[in-house]
Amino acid sequence: MSRIETKKIGEVTVAVCCDMKLNDDLVIQEWGDQLVDLVDNQQVVKLLVNFERVLFMSSSALRALLTLNKKVKDCNASLALCCIDDNIMEAFRITRLDTVFQIRKTEEEGTKAL
Repeated sequence: MSRIETKKIGEVTVAVCCDMKLNDDLVIQEWGDQLVDLVDNQQVVKLLVNFERVLFMSSSALRALLTLNKKVKDCNASLALCCIDDNIMEAFRITRLDTVFQIRKTEEEGTKAL
């Protein structure tokens, strides 16, 4: 099952998360693998992950994002996140991941940032 829907906006590939909750380990594994696959096998160099549908995210999902971030850097690609719910954004702030990731409010701002 696909955990992301992708679309192209110019040179940017937007990966929209399909799940409202990223808290099940199997779901997170599939989601993370599909995001890494975009960079690893599909040679995406500008990736925007859109969280507009996501209302909850566990620490395991944050770890999957860190794995994706490392893969992106290893491949000299660019990564940004957008449309993060305020409650989830608080988790990014507490863990200081807001300083690790390029985070934008809207998809449009995210595509421009890349």
